[in-house]
Amino acid sequence: MQQVIRIEGMHCGACVSRVSKALAPLADQVSVTLDPPQALLQTSAPLSLQAVQSALQKAGDYRACA
Repeated sequence: MQQVIRIEGMHCGACVSRVSKALAPLADQVSVTLDPPQALLQTSAPLSLQAVQSALQKAGDYRACA
């Protein structure tokens, strides 16, 4: 299953790296882009927005948006 999550708070390549590392344990594959600011997650089951938000809080001031 593929999920696209919009990410607020990313401003540079270092942010992309932090977000990618934070989301890696949640998905089989993670691709994060700055323009547009989003994460593409490949998972076997759908992830809740709350689970993504919880992982992002550990990486910095980033927010997942539906």
